[in-house]
Amino acid sequence: MRAELNTYELQERERLFRTIFDSSPDAIFIEDLEGNVLDANPAACRLHGLSHEQLVGLNVSALVPPEYRNSVAQPEKLVDGEIEGVSLAANGRRIPVSIRSSAISYMGRTALLLQVRDITERRQTEQALRDSEGRYRLLFDSNPQPMWVHDMETRRFIAVNEAAQRLYRLSGDEFLRMDSIDSLLAQPAQPGIESDLPKLPNLVEVTTTKHRRKDGAILTVELTQHTMMLDGRLAAFVMISKVISAR
Repeated sequence: MRAELNTYELQERERLFRTIFDSSPDAIFIEDLEGNVLDANPAACRLHGLSHEQLVGLNVSALVPPEYRNSVAQPEKLVDGEIEGVSLAANGRRIPVSIRSSAISYMGRTALLLQVRDITERRQTEQALRDSEGRYRLLFDSNPQPMWVHDMETRRFIAVNEAAQRLYRLSGDEFLRMDSIDSLLAQPAQPGIESDLPKLPNLVEVTTTKHRRKDGAILTVELTQHTMMLDGRLAAFVMISKVISAR
């Protein structure tokens, strides 16, 4: 009775694992230690544009571009690791992928289980973010209005645009080396007195203050400060909207 139950449990587990294998949205391959495909799920077939019959028996070197074939010739290096690479579809399309692998026992022998994920959308998103960051960085750097970003907790400068550097006759490095934004004040800040703006994101404050330029001139400026979250910390984006006087 117990043996029959064990056989039933094994059959149920096999059906469960087969269901997971077949329905996974990621491509899954089982390969021997020479890199030959022993089994592949439907997602793997879709990834490469090949049928199951065409995939099984192929060597993994046929599934990557020529310049990647040396790196997949030693599949044991993939065990218990994750790498990014490129898969090759039947139509010649190169597909960026991430690969997770582990050693398994398959049909009584050691094999590799590879989970291969198409990261085309992730790469496109990352590139779009880089492009967007570049555009906004250009708008910040080349904006004719003096601007900077500083950390609300440490009160140190994070970034300063070229217009602010020209206005204060200071280089970007000189700004970044300052102990605090209060170093710009015409008169030292009194201890314990800071902006009335609460330390919360998405708040705006417009103030008028006096700053000392590097050559000693006193600037009376109107500035707008907008708080925001930046890389997990509260920061302030400051724009000098008007230089009221310089003497």
